[in-house]
Amino acid sequence: MREQFTVDLRGLVEILSHHLYRNERVYLRELVQNAHDAIQARAALGHRVDGEIEIVPARGYEQLVVRDNGIGLTADDMRSLLSIIGSTSKRSDVAAVRRQFLGQFGIGLLSCFLVADTIEVISRSARTPDAPTVRWVGESDGTFTIGPALKPLAEPGTEVRLRPRHGYYRWCDTEACTQFASEFAELLDVPVRIGDSTLSQQPRPWTLPTEEQLAWCQERFGFEAMGIIPFDTQSAGVVGLAFVLPYTARPGYRTGDRIYSKGMLVADTDDLVIPRWAFFCRAVVDAGDLPLTASREGLQESGELQFVRKQIGFRLLTELIIVQGQHPDVYADIVRLHADGLKALAVQEPDVRDLLIATLPFETTLGERTIQKLLDGNGPVPFVRDADTYAALADVAAHAGVLVVNAGGLHEAELLGVANDGIDPGHFREVTAAEVVELARPVPHPDAPAAAALAAKARAAIGEAGLVVDVGSFEPADRPVLWWPTTPGHARMVLNAANSAVKRLLAAPPEADLSAVLRALHVAGLLAGRATPTPAQVATLGTSVLDMVEGLLSDGG
Repeated sequence: MREQFTVDLRGLVEILSHHLYRNERVYLRELVQNAHDAIQARAALGHRVDGEIEIVPARGYEQLVVRDNGIGLTADDMRSLLSIIGSTSKRSDVAAVRRQFLGQFGIGLLSCFLVADTIEVISRSARTPDAPTVRWVGESDGTFTIGPALKPLAEPGTEVRLRPRHGYYRWCDTEACTQFASEFAELLDVPVRIGDSTLSQQPRPWTLPTEEQLAWCQERFGFEAMGIIPFDTQSAGVVGLAFVLPYTARPGYRTGDRIYSKGMLVADTDDLVIPRWAFFCRAVVDAGDLPLTASREGLQESGELQFVRKQIGFRLLTELIIVQGQHPDVYADIVRLHADGLKALAVQEPDVRDLLIATLPFETTLGERTIQKLLDGNGPVPFVRDADTYAALADVAAHAGVLVVNAGGLHEAELLGVANDGIDPGHFREVTAAEVVELARPVPHPDAPAAAALAAKARAAIGEAGLVVDVGSFEPADRPVLWWPTTPGHARMVLNAANSAVKRLLAAPPEADLSAVLRALHVAGLLAGRATPTPAQVATLGTSVLDMVEGLLSDGG
C-alpha cells in the first residue's frame, strides 16, 4: 500500500539543502555513518559479527549501493522513524530527532534526496532470527511504500540503493565516492570498502609514534609543528593532539581543528573544542561522546563541551609549565614567536596569567625583565606607553641607570595594569617623555653665562615659538641633543655639554655664526626623538648642511 510521509517535503528540502548541509557530498557520509551506527547497535545486542561496509558507486546509469551487516530495520522501524522527520523546519527539533534515532534511518537517509529522487532500502533485522527482509521505497513527492523484498537478504543488515537524478552522477561515481569515503571514513574502526580497496581503519594520529605524528601534521595541516601536546579527557572520551604552530598566529583567532566523532570526520575547521585562547596551536580531535549538530558537521555548544574545553585548556597550560621548566629554550622560542598573542592572552585569561606574568619578557632600559621580577622589586616602576618615545629616550635613561619599561607593544600596558590588580595599584606608573628626561637628570653646565649665550643663539637660529632650549650634560656623550614635546605646540631641547661638538660650540667666540649648526642639531634632535620633521624643517636641514660645507671650505672656515 502506498503511504504518505507525515512531512512537509518542501520544508524538508529547505532543511536539507539550505539549512542543514553544506553540499551534496554529505549524503555518502550520512549513509556510511548510519551503517557504522547500525553495526555498533548490533554489537550491543551481543552478536559476534565482524562489521563491514561496502560501497558500490554508480556506474553509467546504475544505482549506487551502500551495504552493511548491522542491526537492520523492521517495517515498523521504517514507518515510525520516517513519520516524524521533516514535520518541522526548526533546526533544534531536527537535532532532537537525530539524537533520538541516531544511526537508524532518519535524517541521514533523507540526505540522499540531495542527489536522488528515489531512495530504496532493503533491510533485515537482527533482533529476531526469523525476521523478514523488508523493502522501503521513498519518493521525492513525499510518498513511500513498505513491503516484502523481492529477494531476501541472507544475513541481517541493510542495503541502501539510489539512482542519481540527471546532472548528479558526478557525486556518485567511483572517483567521487572514493574521495569522499577516504576523507570521511579513514579512521573508522570497521572496514569501508569500494571494490578491493579498504578506505578506513587508518591509524589514529594520537596512537602514532612522535615522528609519525609530526609527519601527519605536515601532511594534513601543512606545517612543521614546534611541539605536540597530547590530551585525553577521560570523561567524554575526547582524545587528540595539539600541534604548536611554527608561525605567528593572530591573537583571538584560531584556524580551527580537525574533529572526528568515533572515527568519522565531522569538521576540518571546528573551533569549539580547543579553548580560543590557545591560538598558538591547531589540533586533531576525536570528540567521543560529545553531541553533534543535526547535520553532524559540527559539535553542539553544551555544558559537557564546556567542561571538556576546560579540561583541555588545563592540559595545555600544564604542558606549557612543564616545557618552561624542562625545556626553557623551546619555551623561549614559543614566547618569542607568539609574544603579542600571549600578552593578549594574559590580559584576558586568568587561567594562564600567572604563568605568563612569570615568564613573558618585557624590554626595559636595564635589560629584559618579567612582570613578576618587576613586581618583586621596589616601586613605582615607570613605563612608557609609546614605543617611539621609549626608543628616543631609552639610551639616555640607560646611561643614567634609570629603569623604564617599554610598554609600547600590543596589550603590554593593559597587562601591566592587570598585573597590578590585588597588589599595589601604583606599582607601575606611566610616565611621559619629559618625565623620562627628568629621571635621567641632565646636569646643568657649570659655565652658566656660556650655556645661556649658546641657548639664546639656538632659539634665535631655530626661530620656533614654544621651544625651550637648555644646555646640560647627560649620557651617552655621543648624543649631541635631546628633543621632546612637552605640551601641544611646545617642546624642549637640551644641548649635551658632554658631547665634543657641543663643547666646541660653547667655546666658539661670541661673533661666530653658529646658526647653520644649531638648526641642523634641532632637526637631528627631532629625528632622534622620533618626531616627524615638517617639510620646512627638512629643507632647513639641507640648507644648514650646505652652509656648514661652504663655511668649512671658505678661507675663514
